[in-house]
Amino acid sequence: MVSRVTYRPFDEGDFEDIAAIIQEAWHTEVPSSEYGFLEACNDLSYSLSISPFSQVALIDDKPCGIVLACPSATRVRAHKRWFVMSKDYFRRMRELEPEAAANYWKGVQLTESKNDKLLSDSGFAGSTEITLLAVGESARGMGIGSVLIDAATTYLAEEGAQRAFLYTDTDCTWQFYEHHGFKRAGTYRSTREERRLLPKEMYVYGLDLSA
Repeated sequence: MVSRVTYRPFDEGDFEDIAAIIQEAWHTEVPSSEYGFLEACNDLSYSLSISPFSQVALIDDKPCGIVLACPSATRVRAHKRWFVMSKDYFRRMRELEPEAAANYWKGVQLTESKNDKLLSDSGFAGSTEITLLAVGESARGMGIGSVLIDAATTYLAEEGAQRAFLYTDTDCTWQFYEHHGFKRAGTYRSTREERRLLPKEMYVYGLDLSA
């Protein structure tokens, strides 16, 4: 039987399926699966809070991937309710695993600091942002990520953006972005001590939308 792939904007009913994809990709080295799912929910709800644009891929009506984008040059909270939910997920993380949650928050703050420096040095400061791209492992190799990234860049260009950027790192398949025309505009190599909280290398990639 041939699977049917469809695309549409994010719906609240997609949340748990998308959070599970994010957990599988980036939140497995944690004290428990329950705690890892809360981390993923925190990440997703925060990303939704700053991203007016969304596109979800579904295989036979089950969510298998998502892209989010922000057409503003700053991370304005477009959806306050999702930001409130992200704070609630973090509260639940602290209640379940206080030490792990504290390390998670240190990692978030350190990541933001390094990313801010990367962006300021990249020449893409003030550009629009692709805030999240995630495709489930079982759905990879089907061209779904390509459709999602193209949907986001098309949206940003239609909103009048000249350039876009995204953050990625050695925990992600960064070569995918190069295949789609993004150019590496900055690299940060973590110190040995920082690698408890950060990937080995962190990158900012940029794309000229006017070409």
